[in-house]
Formats: sequence, C-alpha cells, structure tokens
Amino acid sequence: MPEAVVPAAAADGLDANSMRVLIIGCGRVGAELALALCNECLVTMVDQKGAAFDQLGPDFRGRTVEGEGFDPAVLRRAGIEMAGAVAAVTSSDSVNVVAARLARDTFHVARVVARVYNPRRLSIYETFHIDTVVSTTWGAQRIARMLLDPPIAVVSAVGGGEVQLVEVQAPASWSGRQLASVFPDGRARVAAITRGGRASLPASGARVEAGDRLLVSMTKDGLLRLKSDLGLDGQGGS
Repeated sequence: MPEAVVPAAAADGLDANSMRVLIIGCGRVGAELALALCNECLVTMVDQKGAAFDQLGPDFRGRTVEGEGFDPAVLRRAGIEMAGAVAAVTSSDSVNVVAARLARDTFHVARVVARVYNPRRLSIYETFHIDTVVSTTWGAQRIARMLLDPPIAVVSAVGGGEVQLVEVQAPASWSGRQLASVFPDGRARVAAITRGGRASLPASGARVEAGDRLLVSMTKDGLLRLKSDLGLDGQGGS
C-alpha cells in the first residue's frame, strides 16, 4: 500500500534522538493526538484509508502510512521496531486490542496505550492487561463533575483499577489542616490543588482551604476510607 512521507523540512527542530511515536487510527482522536505530539516527537500515523490523513492538515510534521493497523507488515513499514510508544486509537475495539498486543508482546514497545471506543468492551482490554483511555466515559464524567460538583469524582483508573485518580472537594472541616494530616497513611498522594480556579503543585507542608479541589491518586482502600471519613459510604464518584 502507498506511503506518504511529509517533506523533510516539516521535521525541522527534531533530531534522530527524539522519541518515535506510532499512532494507529487517524480519526478525530488520532489526528488531535498526532498534532499534539508532532512538534516534540517523530510521529508516524497509520490508517487503512489514505483519505483519513487529509484531516491532519498542513501543521502535521511526520509520516503517514496507509494500511491495517493490526498487520505486522504494515507496522514494520511504519517503523514500529524503532518506536518508543504506540497509541491504538481507532474506532474499532477489535483493531485496538490486536494492535496494542502486537506492539507490546511482539514488538516489545515500552509504552502502549489503547483507546476504548465502546466502554462496554473495557473488560476485553483488562483481560490482556492493556493500558487504556475510555474517552467517552472520561468526557461524560468530566461534564457531570462540572454540572453537579460532587465532593468526590473518579477521574481515571490505572492498570486494573488498583490505583485511581480522584478529584476531591475539601470540606470546611479540612480548612487549615496540612495535607499530610488529611492523607496520613500512604494510601493517597495529592498531585495538585486547584484554588480560585488556578491549579498548583502542593508544596511541602501545604495546608488545605475549604473549597479547594484536590487531585489525589489513591488505592481502592484509600478511596473507601476517604468516603467513610466524609460520610459518603455507599456512594460512587461521578
């Protein structure tokens, strides 16, 4: 199948040591991802339809390869053997699972992430222990948080859900307390604090103010304990 190569001039500013990223699927998600990465990484986009590359536009700095994303020959032609990362983001969960497994298990790519197109099929990815992003679920959860502003909202899960990224609205009872006293047992780590619409990394000894929104990574047990502490037993995040 034909291959299109962006002119060399389009890759100015990137050297041979830049990370090589292979993106499978040039839909809206794939195209946005490619444009977000192409100024920092050597990006190659793979799609079964050559016309899909039209949406990359003139700002795309990288290569395009037409072919099936689950075909090892196509992946080799796209340079997967030199890739440091692969993202399988087509609108087919079957393609994404196969492509992700090939990248990880056959070509031993260090970083592999797959998009879950249909959230009901998440269990398939989990069976093969594939790192995933459920874009539709994340978007719905984010909108729900903006509309309802719940005290606890699960943003995402890592691995099989053993660690979760949670957004917590600090209650008045936490005002003036140090973060270390709010989360004392190592089951949670605060990644960011949003206060007055501005986010920042928490400094050592940082104290909480009522209304702060804390972005916290925590274990399942840590989340259950937090809900218990806030009197939210039996309630799920949005």
